[in-house]
Amino acid sequence: MSFSKKKRNKNILIVDDETDVLDLLKIYLESHKWKVITVSSTSEAFERLQEKAFFLIITDIAMPDLDGYEFISRLKKNRIPSQIALITGFGYNPKHTLVKINAKRKYPIFFKPFEFKKPKLRETVQRAWEEYHKEL
Repeated sequence: MSFSKKKRNKNILIVDDETDVLDLLKIYLESHKWKVITVSSTSEAFERLQEKAFFLIITDIAMPDLDGYEFISRLKKNRIPSQIALITGFGYNPKHTLVKINAKRKYPIFFKPFEFKKPKLRETVQRAWEEYHKEL
C-alpha cells in the first residue's frame, strides 16, 4: 500500500460511521474554507489516503472495523504525516480507548454533541494546519 506524500493542502479527512456527524462536520468545516472528504470506515480512509494528502484526520474512536487506537497505530506504522483529532460520544472512562491513545500522545478530543459556538474546533483545525505545514 502506497500513501500520498506530505504536501501543502487544505484537505481534512473525517472518519465516522454516523452519516449525520459526517454531514454536520463537513458543512461546518467547508464554511470555513477547508476541503473536506468524509468516509464511514477506516478501510475507506486508507483508500483516500492513497489518493491524496490530508493535513488533518478527524476520527471517531468507536468504529465498527477498527477502534481508534488501532486506526491511529496503523496510521503511524504507515508513516502518514497527518495531524490527528478524535471525536467520541463517550465521557471519560479509564478503560476507554481514549485513555490508551492519550497515554502515548495527546490528541485533541471533541465530544458529541458538538458545540459550534465555541471556537475550539475551528482553532484546533487551524493549529493542525500550521503544525502540518511547519516543515514544508
